[in-house]
This record gives sequence, structure tokens and C-alpha cells, in this order.
Amino acid sequence: MDDNELDIKELILKYEQMRYMGKSMYFDPDEFAILANYYNDFGDVSEAEYITDSGLKMHPGSTDLMIVKAKLLAAALQFQEAYDYLLGIGEDENNVDYLLVKIECLLNLDQLEQANEILDTVLSGTEVKYEDLYTFLTEVGYIYNDIDLYDVAILLLEKAREIDDEDLDVLIDLSYAYEMLDNFEKAIGINNDILDINPYSFDGWVNLGKLHSMMKEYDKSIEAFDFALTIDDSDVNVLKMKALTLYLNDNVEEAVRIFRECLENSPEDESLYDSLLDGYEVMEQYDEIIELIALKEARFGSTGVLLKRAHIYLTQDKYEEAQEVFEKIPDDERNSLEYYILEGELAIYNEDFATAEMAYMLAMIESPDDELIVDKLVNISMDQDKYEKAAEYLEQLMLLNPDFPTAKARLAFLRFEIGAKEPFDEIMSQFSDNELRALLTLLSSEDIDYSAYDREKMLIRLNEARENRVLFKNIKY
Repeated sequence: MDDNELDIKELILKYEQMRYMGKSMYFDPDEFAILANYYNDFGDVSEAEYITDSGLKMHPGSTDLMIVKAKLLAAALQFQEAYDYLLGIGEDENNVDYLLVKIECLLNLDQLEQANEILDTVLSGTEVKYEDLYTFLTEVGYIYNDIDLYDVAILLLEKAREIDDEDLDVLIDLSYAYEMLDNFEKAIGINNDILDINPYSFDGWVNLGKLHSMMKEYDKSIEAFDFALTIDDSDVNVLKMKALTLYLNDNVEEAVRIFRECLENSPEDESLYDSLLDGYEVMEQYDEIIELIALKEARFGSTGVLLKRAHIYLTQDKYEEAQEVFEKIPDDERNSLEYYILEGELAIYNEDFATAEMAYMLAMIESPDDELIVDKLVNISMDQDKYEKAAEYLEQLMLLNPDFPTAKARLAFLRFEIGAKEPFDEIMSQFSDNELRALLTLLSSEDIDYSAYDREKMLIRLNEARENRVLFKNIKY
């Protein structure tokens, strides 16, 4: 313990003895500020406020105590009050504590431009002492991270890292910022630096496992989770993440085994039931699913149970049983994606395509980028001879996923049947020469070798077929 830490410890001991004995106390302004910051850092806000107010009564002109007062207001999310209080202090652009509180207030008051101006001034060569610069860079970096301005946080924390590359707090926040910007490779590299400094960091191994999983590097992810579990083999959250990674890596059986183990240790964790249900469904172990649904219902109540049970029956093509359960679903559970999909599938089975269309349109509102929902609407529109509508849905599907299986070919057939030239030409332009030959071969009623046809000739033949609204059988060659 250095002399400074010893002095602070003695100061705190002196203060607590005086408080315990009810004695009046006198401290210098900087001592009041040290005490207030100490208790605030340890979460005893009320004590920090008492010390600050006591100090200001004794030293009403103390800038240090006034800054602590503004800091406490900001910590209580009273940013406007804190900022107004700072204005009463006057400008002190060389005081790091003052600048930190001011920037925090401005950012949380949506005054980003003003906050950035202060930041630029400091970074471009302010009179802030070099020994205080590291504190400024790190603390402001944390603030920008907290308000989701990750690119600025990275700029600041990387500069701090140039000064001290072994500060674990900085590296942890830096890794987080890169992760939030989906730069997983950079986050993994920084997380490995953390583990080089502290190979027994439980959080470090857990974060590394999550990052590798996001990169779909499942073997590396599982290895990292296993290292974390050697440090703490009873952490259910890590076991769950490992099981999920196994599941994503198509090792469903092992994932289910671990989920079962987790459930034995944490029977009150509802998410475990849902994870197990997904695993059982992939493995088509329907008896286990029905049994687990009953266990979940007994422990957590019936909310969502009927929906899940009906979906399982649907998966097994037990439409009558699914319909029976569907009709019992309470009204307050009928405005959900799962309900609309269930309603749509049952309506398709009953050939009630108008109801199916409405159900899947509601499902698309809930999940507008779901390719399978849009594809369902294509098929439902086709079942109702709504070819233009089906074509619109196919175009939307191709925007979501240009490589969605058969979407381009299906749209070509629809444009052929509808007959409008401009949309037909547009979809034809998206076909390669080989794809056009395959389409000609499929459409033609005659055995013709199209290998010698160039693109222009193939498009002419296709356009002739479109104009005649026939599938080539009446075209004269």
C-alpha cells in the first residue's frame, strides 16, 4: 500500500470514528471531496451526499466539492440540474473531473455537438496535464460506451490503450464496443489479450465463447466455454450457452443432455424448458415434448402452453387435435406471431385461403423480414389465383434473399402467365444464359437443343411465348 492509499485509509477511519461518536468534524475541502468520492464509488450515495453537503456548508466556495455535487446529481440522472449547477462554478477546462461531468451531462441532454467540441479540444492539445489525460480518455470512453456511441468510445479507449495496454477495465469496454459494432474479429483479439494478462478470467473465457459462437466458430466457442467451466463448473448460464452452441453446431443430442442437466440444477429457469422443447422438436421426440409441456404448465401456469401444444400437433400432421387445442387458446394470447402462423396453417389445411392470407399478413406485420412467411403468402396467393399479388410477394422475397430456393424461377413463370412485357423483361434480365436455357427446356413441349442459342435468341423465343400466352406448343420454328 503506497503512502497515498495509506492516507486515504486513515482519513476514512477518522471520519467513521467521528460519525460513530457523533462529534462535529472539520476537514479540508479536498478531504471532503476524497471522502465523498470514496462513498459514492462504493455505492453509498446517501453518505456521499451528506459529506458533500457538510463540506459545502463549511467551504461554500470549494470548486472540488461543487464538482462532486454535480457528479452526484448526474449519478442520480438529474442531468439538467447537474449541468445548471456546473454553470454556477464557471469554466474550468483544465480540470478533468469538471470536464467529465460536463460531457456526461451534455451527452445525456442530447447535446452531442457541444460534448464533441470539448472532446476535440482535449484531444487536439489542451492544457490538461498528461497524468490526467489517461483518466479523461478512459472515463469519457466509458460514458460514450454507455450511451451506445461505440465508434467514439473505441477512438478514446484505443488512445488510452496506447498509454497502458494492460488495464483490464479498458480492454473489457473496448472489446464490448467492437462487439456492438459487429466487429467480432477485433473483439476476439482484444479478449485474447485480456486472457493473456489474466488466464483465469472467468468472464474472459465466457466472452470469448460468445464471440466465437457469433462468428459461427462453434468448436472454438465450446473450447472457451469448457475453460470457463473449469473455473466454475456450476455456472448454469455458461452451461446454457455451451448447450446452445452445441445445438447450433448440429450436436442436438449433446445439447439436450446439457439442457437437462441445467434443468435439474435450476428448475425455476423457464428458458430451459423452451430450449429443451426446441431440442426435442428437432429430434422429433414428441412424447418427451408433451411430457415437458405438462411439467412447464404445472410449474409456471398455462400461459402459452396451448399454443405450444397445438404447434406440436401441427408438426406431427395431427390437424384435428391441433384444431381442437387452437379453439381453446384464450383471447389474450391471440395477438402473437405464433398464433397467426398456427391459424394460417390450419386455414390452409381447411382450404380456407382467405383466412390463411389474413393470418399470414398479420404474421408478416409481426415479423416483416421472415422469408418463410413471405413464401407462404406467395403460395396462398397462388391458391387464390392472385397472380399479381403472388408476384409482388416473390419480388419482396427476392429482396430479402436473392438466393431463396426457386423464387426467381417461380417469378419468371408468373410473369410469363401474367403476360406484361416490362416486368417479364425485368425478371428475365436476372437469369444467366445457362438458367435461360434450363427455363426454355422446361417450358418447351418439343425436344429442342438450345445449347447453340445465344442470349438474344433465347429471349426472343421466351417473349414470343409470353405474347402468345402459351407454353411454346403452338410456336412455329
